[in-house]
Amino acid sequence: MNKRLRNHAWLAAISCALLWIPSLSGDEGTLADRLSIFSAYLCLYLFAAALLVGPLKVWRNRQPLLNNHLRRDIGVWGGLAGLLHFWLANVLAMTSQYVGIFVENASAPPSAAVRDQLYLWGTILGYVVAVVILILLTLSSDRMLRWMGKRWWKRLQRLTYLAFVATVIHAFAFQVLESRPSPWIILVTVVTAVVTGLQVTAFVKTRAAGRASG
Repeated sequence: MNKRLRNHAWLAAISCALLWIPSLSGDEGTLADRLSIFSAYLCLYLFAAALLVGPLKVWRNRQPLLNNHLRRDIGVWGGLAGLLHFWLANVLAMTSQYVGIFVENASAPPSAAVRDQLYLWGTILGYVVAVVILILLTLSSDRMLRWMGKRWWKRLQRLTYLAFVATVIHAFAFQVLESRPSPWIILVTVVTAVVTGLQVTAFVKTRAAGRASG
């Protein structure tokens, strides 16, 4: 078994195990809701893991590779989890019942007007993420890299940053709408801060190394 197959094997095992957890608790009628939540967080955390591969290599004084298979393979499974969440969320949240409960008639703050904006922009960003995921999945093979050339392939690969940022904002919007417990919000905040911090510091370190060698 080659390295990429091993990557996909353990990523598939982890993803399936985490998505199997919702079936162990709760009634069958709310299984789709639980799967939607778990797939959303799985997508976010796999995106975060993919974005940490490069910075961690920089901190180990190794130049990140353009064609890093581990980073791409983690991203593939993050994308698949995201598409699963996108499908489930459209079935569950794009309904008048959902809007009535969490947007128009919610008793918890913020106001209905703010909730309406959170729902609108959170939904739009969800569609943006889905489109970007489809583009990134299309780019995930070595064949596409050879066909497009390194320059344009890398430019389109940077859509990963857009997908991550949009996913984070989307997550916060719906966490507020659904009044998620604070530990979930804190966890997303910590993951976002870690990814942002390491990306920025790795960028600074790489630029400094470039100036020193120049």
